[in-house]
Amino acid sequence: MGSYAKLSVLILFTLISCGHKPQPVQFQVNGTDRVLLGLGREAVDGQAVFTKSKKLEYHFNSPPLISPPASLEIEYSFNSDVAPNGVTPVLGPVAPAALEIGGNSWILPVDDSETILHYAIPIQPEMLRNFNITLTGQNNGSPSIRIHSIELKERWFGFFNLSGNTAEAGAERYYTSPFVARYPGGPGGYAILEISPPQKFSVPNEFYSVISAEINPGKEAAFEAGKIRFELLPALNRLNIPAGFISPGDLPLALKGGRVDSFRHSYAKLPPFPKPIAADPGLILSWPMENWRDSRYEIFRWDRFPSLLILDFVDYDTQDRMLKRLAFFVEKKGFRDRLAPDSEIAEMHGWNAHDYRAEDLARFFQAAREERFPLLAEERELGQMLLDAGIIRASGSGGTITAGEGGIVSISRESEGYLRVRFMAHEGFHGLFFIDNDFREFSKGRWQKLPSQAKRFLISFFNYQQYDTVNEYLLVNEFMAHVLQQPVSQASYYFGVTLPLRIETSWRKTELPPKDKGTNSWPILGDAFTREAEAFSTYVEGRWGLSAGRVSLINVRQ
Repeated sequence: MGSYAKLSVLILFTLISCGHKPQPVQFQVNGTDRVLLGLGREAVDGQAVFTKSKKLEYHFNSPPLISPPASLEIEYSFNSDVAPNGVTPVLGPVAPAALEIGGNSWILPVDDSETILHYAIPIQPEMLRNFNITLTGQNNGSPSIRIHSIELKERWFGFFNLSGNTAEAGAERYYTSPFVARYPGGPGGYAILEISPPQKFSVPNEFYSVISAEINPGKEAAFEAGKIRFELLPALNRLNIPAGFISPGDLPLALKGGRVDSFRHSYAKLPPFPKPIAADPGLILSWPMENWRDSRYEIFRWDRFPSLLILDFVDYDTQDRMLKRLAFFVEKKGFRDRLAPDSEIAEMHGWNAHDYRAEDLARFFQAAREERFPLLAEERELGQMLLDAGIIRASGSGGTITAGEGGIVSISRESEGYLRVRFMAHEGFHGLFFIDNDFREFSKGRWQKLPSQAKRFLISFFNYQQYDTVNEYLLVNEFMAHVLQQPVSQASYYFGVTLPLRIETSWRKTELPPKDKGTNSWPILGDAFTREAEAFSTYVEGRWGLSAGRVSLINVRQ
C-alpha cells in the first residue's frame, strides 16, 4: 500500500479524553532497563482477542529514566478480521483499540494483517509509570491484536515505512504518529501534508527541529515551517533540514507537492563546535546567525558532497585571519608556494570568498611545519579542522602532512545578499571541480575550444586580478567558476560589459576585441561566454540537477 493511501487510512490520530499478580511481559521492551509488568495473561503475552471490551494493564517496576523530548513507540499488528478483504476501515462505531497514558487516550491506527505498525506517542517523564491498552469488543469473527514491542525513544512525528528487511520475513512496517494530517492541494492535484503538535508537548529550549522527507523528484514542492518557506527544486529527492535552522515553535510544518513517501519531524541539539553541520548551500546562505555555535564563523559540510566543508564568516577581517595567507600561497602571482609574513601582505587584498582543494591545503600546512612558520591561531584552528575532516592527513606525531579528500570553500556575512548567492555558486562549483574528474575534463575541454579573442581577454583579466596565470589548472578552474557564478541570462552583460569595463582604461585594453560604441559593450565577448554558460549549465543540470548561478536544491524565503 502506498504512503499516501496509508496516510489517508491512518489519519485517526486525534487526541481524545478519556486479582492477577503482575508479571514481566513476554514481548521486547527497549530504550530502558526498567522491567515492564503486565496484569493478566493477555497483557503479559501482548496478545488479546476482541471478544469483549477489556483493558491490558501495564506498569514499570520503577519509573523509567528518560530525557525529554521522548515518545513511547508501540509496535503491534491486528489479524485479518480487523480489516476484512484487504480493506482497512475501523470496525464498529469506535476504533478497536486505544492506548491510555498520562490521562490521555490515543486511538491506535488500523491496517491490514500484512503490515506491522509502529505508533509513536509523545510523552513526558512524569506520564510514564502506568499505561493501558483498551480493546473494544467485536461481534463479528474473532479479531485480535498482537503487541510486538514497546520502545522509549527520542520524540518524532510523521510517517514512513520499511519493507522486506524486518525480523519477520516479508513483513512491511509502517511508522506513524499523532498530529499528522493530509489535505487536498491546489489545481495541480498535489497534497498538503501537515505536522502540528500542540503546545502541551513542547520541548526544552536547547533543542531544534529536524526535518526529513522523501519526495518524488522532478516535481515542484515546497516546505513551510511557520512563516519560513523552503522552495524545493525538482532534482531534490530527499529533504534534510538539520538542527539549528528551525525552532520547535515554528509551526505548523507543511509539505506541499507531489507524492511523498515519508515526512518526519524530530528534535536534536546542535552538535559541538567545530563538528560540521551537514546542510544544503541554500540553507547555509540563510542560516540564522543567532544559532551560530561560534560568533566568528559557522562550519558546515555540503550534505550532497560530504568531503567539502563550507565556512561562513561574520566579516572579511575574520575570514582573512584564517584564509588570507593561504590565498597568497595557493593563487596569487608572485606569492605561490611561499609563506608570506603578515607585514608583507597586510595592506594587500586577499579574496572576499575562498576555495582550496586538499592538495593545496596539505602543501600549505606542510610548508608551515617544515619552516616552523608562526601561523596565526585561526590558521592553526583551520589545520585541526582539516585533520578532523580528513581533508588533510598527518603521518604520526609531527609527521608529514599529505592530502586527504575534498576541500573547503568560504563566504562572508559582510557580503551583500546578492553577492553571497553569487559567491556561493562560484565557490561551490570550485568545490565540485576539486572532487570530480569528469567535471574537470569537461571544463578543460571547453577552455581549449574557447575562441582566441575570448581566451586572451580572460587571461588578461585574471592577470589583472593577480591570479597566477601560468598555472593552467587555476586558469581552467577560474574560467569555469566565473562562467557558472551567475544565471545564463546574465552572462552576456557580465562578460560583455562588466568585466571589459574594468580593464578598458588600462594598457590591457589591447586584449579587448572591437567595442560596439552604440551599446557600450563587447558583443563578441558577450556571445562567446553566453555559449559557454549554456554549455556548462546544461552539464551541471544533467549531472547534479544544478544550474548556472545555483549550487543549491533549496531556496529559503522568509
